[in-house]
Amino acid sequence: MHYGAWLGWQIDYLLWFQNFRDITHHIFDNFFLTITTFGEIIIPIIFICTLYWTINKKIGQFVLWSYIFGFIANILAKTTACIYRPWILDTKIHPLPQAIPAATGYSFPSGHTAGAVTTWGGTAFAFWNNKLVRYTCLAIIIGVMISRNYVGVHTPQDVVVSFFLSCIVLWIANKAISYSEKDSKNDKYIILAVLTVIIAMLTYVIFKSYPIHYLFGKILYDPTPMKYEAIVRSGFIIGAFSGWFIEKRFINFSPETGTFSQKVARLLVGLTFLTCLYSISSIFKNMMCENLTLGLSGMCVQHIILGLFITCIYPFFIKKYNRL
Repeated sequence: MHYGAWLGWQIDYLLWFQNFRDITHHIFDNFFLTITTFGEIIIPIIFICTLYWTINKKIGQFVLWSYIFGFIANILAKTTACIYRPWILDTKIHPLPQAIPAATGYSFPSGHTAGAVTTWGGTAFAFWNNKLVRYTCLAIIIGVMISRNYVGVHTPQDVVVSFFLSCIVLWIANKAISYSEKDSKNDKYIILAVLTVIIAMLTYVIFKSYPIHYLFGKILYDPTPMKYEAIVRSGFIIGAFSGWFIEKRFINFSPETGTFSQKVARLLVGLTFLTCLYSISSIFKNMMCENLTLGLSGMCVQHIILGLFITCIYPFFIKKYNRL
């Protein structure tokens, strides 16, 4: 297959990694597959909960907002560019099978890179004076970016553009946090702005036209699952920001309260409940096969509750516990 010079060298770069995997007998596969999980949803959310519930509420809020804004920017860029994954662009590319399930949606820009930059970049920004935290977070970001090329699911342009886009997102999140703190009444404008953006994003993602290409009678990529993901994630965003508004107005808990052992205990309890809530997703996913509307609605409501649990419900119980 023939490409322009810009895409051609990127395919060659991925093929070099592919050959490197074969030459080294895949001894680095597990390392890069582990590193790449730091850009997925589970580890960032656990880390954000740790910040928000036990260390510093403001920093946890900043990293959470960065992560959420990063998702919005990423999904808008993906659905606008509609660039296929490397193995669709060139059949010589063979990604690691273990990495394919997490490689959802279009390829450009990288969602894992966005998750890594907004989570660990936001943490590095918040703790910039702590060299250990700063360089550890930056190392994680670089590791995630390289891992997406190593496992063969993203081209270099996917990760590089995502990096710079996510840096802009960090700036926007920081400005939004500052604006919310200028006046106690600004929180309602933040909520209104978020709801407006979510509605606009969903309208765009659901109703825009997508390029549909076939190979031997089989569709190369169906954008429908990506639409469902945008709807479900929007539920989490609505829940998280609604919870932030409620917590700010009526709860105002303090994560710094308690001994180290108490903080560890409440973190473990909170993560246990969070895991139980998240595991319900599999029930609704199976339900979607029989009743799409009911299953999708169930997942959306479940993610609203997840967002509320992180920013409002569990902080309420933390405050009640601290009073006791």
